[in-house]
Amino acid sequence: MRRTAKHQAGMVSFNDFSGGINISSPGDLIAPNEMQVCQNFYFFANQRSLVPRGGLSKPLTTVGSDIVATFYDIDSNTYLVFDDAGNIYRVDKLGGMAINVGTLTGKKKPSCVKFQDRIWIASGDKLQYYDPANAATYTVLDGPVCDLVFQRLARLCVCMTGSDRITYSAVGDGESWDTDDNDASTGQWIDIGYGDSGDIIAVVPLATDLMIIKNNGMIYQLTGDADPASWAVYRVATETDPTGRQAAVPIGNDAVFMSRVGLRTLSTTMDYGNIATGDIGQKFSQLVVQSQFDPQLFNLRRHKLLIIRPTEDARHLVAYNYALGAATTMTFPIPITSITETLDKVVIASGNALYKLDDTLSDDSGTAIDFAIQLKDTVSTNQIILRSVDTDSASDHAGDIAVDIDDVKLTMPTNRRRKVRCNHTTPYMQVRLSGHAPFILKHVMLEVADL
Repeated sequence: MRRTAKHQAGMVSFNDFSGGINISSPGDLIAPNEMQVCQNFYFFANQRSLVPRGGLSKPLTTVGSDIVATFYDIDSNTYLVFDDAGNIYRVDKLGGMAINVGTLTGKKKPSCVKFQDRIWIASGDKLQYYDPANAATYTVLDGPVCDLVFQRLARLCVCMTGSDRITYSAVGDGESWDTDDNDASTGQWIDIGYGDSGDIIAVVPLATDLMIIKNNGMIYQLTGDADPASWAVYRVATETDPTGRQAAVPIGNDAVFMSRVGLRTLSTTMDYGNIATGDIGQKFSQLVVQSQFDPQLFNLRRHKLLIIRPTEDARHLVAYNYALGAATTMTFPIPITSITETLDKVVIASGNALYKLDDTLSDDSGTAIDFAIQLKDTVSTNQIILRSVDTDSASDHAGDIAVDIDDVKLTMPTNRRRKVRCNHTTPYMQVRLSGHAPFILKHVMLEVADL
């Protein structure tokens, strides 16, 4: 008689992976829908199923020097690329030539915003704008020196990090910055937390207000309507440990910023003070705070993904789906400078080249992609007998999934269901799936019994 036949069997089933990764708890204490490892998968928009990331195309468009930033305007279908030599390029078609359309005035990584049919650029010196109608870049000679640019109340707004001041253009005119105390429609300025020993490092729109983040951990709310007399500044948070101007973005009805203890949010609330701070991503915060250096956030709105580059190692990213509140990780063979969502593509910048993240590709320009999932551990007060392993997955690419359960090694197909019988005894069962072919995991079912 087989040994396992003496023991009543049960099923350990994994078919919901919507919890994402959780490395804040031991592997046997996480929820059944959470994973210890989920590499090179992500959750698309509101879908709860895991999707394997696409592969990187070959370099499609190159510029003269290493790319430091990109910007896409969906209204005019304009894609701008900025390199570390200060050149500004327009890319009309991925795979086509990059056309030089100007030179940055400053040396900082540029900040861009669309305002009145122009793309405004702040790079640490005089304000500039790119005019799609004329396909040229212009400098506002009488404009302010700035490295942050945004818009509010039909005005262009700028700031220079390291200062306390936000400067507004005249109403509807980003080239007019002169002030006139007798004319409220002219340029304006306002100091934020003057004398609090901190400097502005990031500004994020939240509803109709602006949230101003300072390097001393204080966050201010700038409220008011179109009349400058109604503008008011309130301090809404302290000791938030923010990190920099590239690590704060608006997401839906919230503002998200990176702190030294993880991701934090600013949200509107009906409670006293009307702005609440919160923490998100506690399940994976160790990934974004360990060895943190010059972090950067990329918001892919249509994917509902916040891509987090937490350290200077730009090959390892965290993909947080803010619709589900779940995260995964991504690894690339090249350092990622920028990720931009265009009308129908996700474009990645690395070195001096642009790549397409393509769902039809199963490798990164010839380099294999390492897909990996590690599920919740199963523990028993006695020995566990594993009787069978049943996996089901879907894929457009035929391939193998390596299933490792302790020292039991199985090979399962990427594009169909398979059940394998076995007879393995363990006190603590760990399940890991890996492979180089993309696959959508439908379920893993384990037939087990206590010895």
